[in-house]
Amino acid sequence: MSLKTVAVFLTVSAIASIFAINSDDFQTIFEDFDFTNITAANSACTIDINTQTGSPQPVYIRPGTNQFFHPSNRNGQIQMSANQAMELWCSGSWASPAGAQNLITATCVSGQTFQYNGNDINFNDFRCSGWPWWSTRNTGVKCYSGGVLIDFGYQVDTRWINIYTSCHDLVLETTWYIKHKFTHISDGNQRSVTRPAWTQSDFFTSSNVNGLYTRNTQRATIATILEDQAAAECFVEADPSDVFLARGHIAAMTDFIFATEQRATFHFLNANPQWQTFNGYNWVSVEISSRKVASDRGIELDVYSGTYGISQLWNSEGIRKNIYLDWPAGRIPMPQIYYKILIHQDSLSGVVLIGVNNPHLTLDDIQTHGYIICPDVSDQINYVTWIRTDLRRGYSYACEVHDFTTVVQHIPEIQNIRYRLLV
Repeated sequence: MSLKTVAVFLTVSAIASIFAINSDDFQTIFEDFDFTNITAANSACTIDINTQTGSPQPVYIRPGTNQFFHPSNRNGQIQMSANQAMELWCSGSWASPAGAQNLITATCVSGQTFQYNGNDINFNDFRCSGWPWWSTRNTGVKCYSGGVLIDFGYQVDTRWINIYTSCHDLVLETTWYIKHKFTHISDGNQRSVTRPAWTQSDFFTSSNVNGLYTRNTQRATIATILEDQAAAECFVEADPSDVFLARGHIAAMTDFIFATEQRATFHFLNANPQWQTFNGYNWVSVEISSRKVASDRGIELDVYSGTYGISQLWNSEGIRKNIYLDWPAGRIPMPQIYYKILIHQDSLSGVVLIGVNNPHLTLDDIQTHGYIICPDVSDQINYVTWIRTDLRRGYSYACEVHDFTTVVQHIPEIQNIRYRLLV
């Protein structure tokens, strides 16, 4: 009988005892198992993360680790054995159970019933008084072009539970890339999560980055840069048109599993100006397809979601100028492209999925103004659902990792590795 098969029927502590593995160390092994085919019949407790969790939900943690207690499968089910423990954390007070300390431990009884402090409690009755507040921490580690790596996550006592890491340029006030992971459960995320307000902390010079993204403000900014009000009104269309610069997520909120992770994506360190017509069409297709390929194949992918270059618009005289939201300071540039690098380290394979961030360009503009930066290999992959040559949806293509990183040198850790194409 394989270790994975044994894991279906026994608790973590029991397996650890059988194989003479320290139970704390075993948590890391346990986290990597593929539980896609486990059914509720094999588990004492099964929690559907879309229908059986409280709100505002606490942060769910594997005991004694810095890992979220993610679902066991892509169907969004947390499956646990009898007496198996989970840590739950609220940054403030608890709505239920009232009076609990910030960090508590509950154990599976059966179904959705858990025991805490000698009482049986339905899992969806574990609720915080307000949404747990995630934090940012400046690591001080330098990244591309003088940028710095900034972690997003939860500080739980002495543990840091990381969600993603941003490489942000504090001078240009643009984010080069976001690093995180996809796994076999990545398309099993929580649905219909309420979108919180965007926040900016103290990483931006402008006191109101959100205000720079309003249609009226971006239209006025573009008119000033181009010295042409009529051109700006053509480029940024009136509501309800989707031709305007949105607060474009670099790493999508649904790249992450729980609401407590997704809500942490609404920070301007995870956004750059993105045309909504591109954001809502080909780029969302890239995001969905990327998660799905990890889940379909049961693999873990290192993910680098980023932007490159500064895109231009032109006035009635045909003069092209770089576009920034924060002008005349020349900060928060409109990127030329968005990219998503998927790396499967086990097979040393990868791909870069790229979208052109400007629906006003012609095909000749794209081909002659630096938007195609590496040989297109999109005809060799079939797992992305896009209409890639549709200019309004965002002209899109794919490249091999080496060809891309020869031009875009944002990420030294993958720069000199020859990955084969992830097909």
